[in-house]
Amino acid sequence: MKIVHVVTAFLLVSVTSFGIGACGLLGGDIRIDLPDQTFPFSLDAGLLRQSLEDNLGISLSGQTEIPAGYDIKQTFSFELDPQKVDFSDNQDLKKYIDAGKVSGVTVKYVQYTISTNSLNFALPSLEMWLDGYDATGITASSEKVAVSGSIAAGWMGTDEVQFTTDGRQILSDFLMSLKFAFIGKTDVTVDTSVTRTIPSGQIDGQVTVGLYFTVSPL
Repeated sequence: MKIVHVVTAFLLVSVTSFGIGACGLLGGDIRIDLPDQTFPFSLDAGLLRQSLEDNLGISLSGQTEIPAGYDIKQTFSFELDPQKVDFSDNQDLKKYIDAGKVSGVTVKYVQYTISTNSLNFALPSLEMWLDGYDATGITASSEKVAVSGSIAAGWMGTDEVQFTTDGRQILSDFLMSLKFAFIGKTDVTVDTSVTRTIPSGQIDGQVTVGLYFTVSPL
């Protein structure tokens, strides 16, 4: 089941002008640090309630528990529309790449911060996927690069994502291409043998990405 707009902007990279600071490295290379990029996201459990109503064929309006006689054990997948990332208009980076002077890009960290959390259930990991710029959703060509930890009901704070085995390198490769798409996804299992409580609440936060490019002088 694909439900778009679950997360308003999960790892949506801003490609409007951002300042770049450069410092020298040993061997003559130049390190170009990009300011931390922050990207908001939001998840409303009302979408899960709607999915439950569609699956059970009943209205859950005004109720806090799934009525007796209606049992379910099902995982619901929520996916957002791909968020387009385009660095090609940033001439400070493009001129080095066009000249073949970029020797690499380093992802220093990817963190997520939860600022509001009224969910009454633990949110399983949020997955971060990458694909080509024209991607319309997660397919066989998409690559999962990182996941968050499980987010407990009511938890707020900051933590770092866990990269998949090749996730950091995959993210670096996509950054070198200048144009790509981020896609966010999460799976939530509803099992009435564990609890009949209807999911409710909302979670808001942001993802922060720190990175730098290494280039040779022009």
